[in-house]
Amino acid sequence: MAEDTESSSTKKRRVIHWNPEAGRAPSRRRWTWPRILLFTGVTIVGLLVVAGAVIRGLKATFGPAVFDSKAAVAVAPRQTVEAANSAFVSVSKAEQAHELAAKAIRELRRLPTDHPVQLEQMIMMEKKFQEAETQLKKHEYSGAFVLFEGLNQDIDAFTKNVKAKGEARQSYDAILLRIKDLELARTLSPGSLEAAFEAAGQGRQLLTDGNFTGAKKVFDGGFAQLKKAEQVLADHVKANLVLGQRALANGEKTAARKAFQAALEKSPGNDLAAQGLKRAENIDRVFALLKQGELLEKETRYADAAESYKKAFALDAVSAAAQEGQSRAARLEKETRFAAATTAAEAAVSIKDWAKAIAEFQNALKVYPQKTEVQTRLKSARENAHKEAVQKALAKGLEYEKAFQWREARDAFNETLQIEPDQADAKEGYTRAGTVIRALLQYEKFIEAAEQLANKAEFQAALRRFNEAMAVKPVYLESSDRVLQLRALLQQQSTPVDVTFNSDGNTWVSITNFRTPSKLESTVIKVLPGDYEVIGRRKGYRDINMLLQIRYGTPPPTVTVTCNVAADRIK
Repeated sequence: MAEDTESSSTKKRRVIHWNPEAGRAPSRRRWTWPRILLFTGVTIVGLLVVAGAVIRGLKATFGPAVFDSKAAVAVAPRQTVEAANSAFVSVSKAEQAHELAAKAIRELRRLPTDHPVQLEQMIMMEKKFQEAETQLKKHEYSGAFVLFEGLNQDIDAFTKNVKAKGEARQSYDAILLRIKDLELARTLSPGSLEAAFEAAGQGRQLLTDGNFTGAKKVFDGGFAQLKKAEQVLADHVKANLVLGQRALANGEKTAARKAFQAALEKSPGNDLAAQGLKRAENIDRVFALLKQGELLEKETRYADAAESYKKAFALDAVSAAAQEGQSRAARLEKETRFAAATTAAEAAVSIKDWAKAIAEFQNALKVYPQKTEVQTRLKSARENAHKEAVQKALAKGLEYEKAFQWREARDAFNETLQIEPDQADAKEGYTRAGTVIRALLQYEKFIEAAEQLANKAEFQAALRRFNEAMAVKPVYLESSDRVLQLRALLQQQSTPVDVTFNSDGNTWVSITNFRTPSKLESTVIKVLPGDYEVIGRRKGYRDINMLLQIRYGTPPPTVTVTCNVAADRIK
């Protein structure tokens, strides 16, 4: 009945939603502050109950002293935070710790133990290893784990100590040597050297005690003190080197020497200090030469400035100022010469003075041989000079030719051909002048021959040479007085002269080169003026040779040729 009532009442209160799935969603209960506080309290109480049960169980198992910190320290002096939870150490952890310890102890036995302290520590670790193994065999895993963990820490420390032994001993020797080397720094940093010396003594004692790691640490501290002294010494030397360099730059000889000597006192053999001290000997002269070079540069006397810098560099071979000054002055001197040469060359080009332009362009290229623009200008100047030279030489030849100065003309044409061998006008002029010169030579030769023949009274032969001379004589050439006189003489002596020859009719009479032998008694013969040989011949009689000179304008002689002297009378 109750179920029916509840069912009916439920049906009466049923609400029909528009979403048919809405009634199927699980209903959630909201968290309220009372519920949160109730849940928190119940949780805390539960945790406390569980913790109490665990603590009681631990005390029942390991004894009431399990949570006593002093007791824990007494049992295991090297117990760490993890050792406090040794109750939870498993068998696998204990065995793993045993394996690591066994491996480490085997490696440890190979290390040298030549020091009593090391030997004692080795024995103690062997005993601890055996004790830990005993506990492991008794299944006391927690105690065994703690012993093995402590043993491993001891082995690590021992191994580091053994490895540090060699370094510590070397450090002891090194620190003593270093203290000796830095003795020069005692006055500059006395506390550092004293501290390093004390560290050496302490480290030596630790070496004796077998605490090699501690000795190495002490020695490192001593080296740190020596490093300070070394730095102070280096700063002192560096400061004096800077002062010395500054004094050198200012030409202060005394100050430079003082600074470099101070640096050498604390750093014997220092190359920079020794070099600086050497430079200081001539720095006053070097400084003066540098100033002189600067003054000459301002006056644009770059060559003289370069020479001053060069002298300074000769005295101080490491002077950057001298080296740079010499380079700079030499460069400026070259630039000045180059500018002067190119300016002069362009000026010469403007007035077509090609010879000077070429010379100046060449001077510019001597300074900077690779200047392509100057090379181009030089090439152009040479081409113009060549062209002008050809024109001038050819014009000169033509002028000489107009003045009938044939030898000079030929030389001028030849000069043109030397400049330009294929110049057509020069070739023609040279040939023309040569032809006229040969004609003149031939003309002179014929005239001279005619004069010689005329002087010999060979007027006819002279006349022939004279006519040959006239045949080759250039048209323009006027006859000189000498030639005119020769012409008049030859014309005059070309008129036959009547000469009377007498003979006996029995003598053969001949005139050499004029008349063949013939007999005559008295006859008149026209004979051209000249010198002749008259020969008379008659058999059985002596020959007659007579010289006959005939000149026009002179009364001709009467020539009698008779051979009347018998030949036997001559004998």
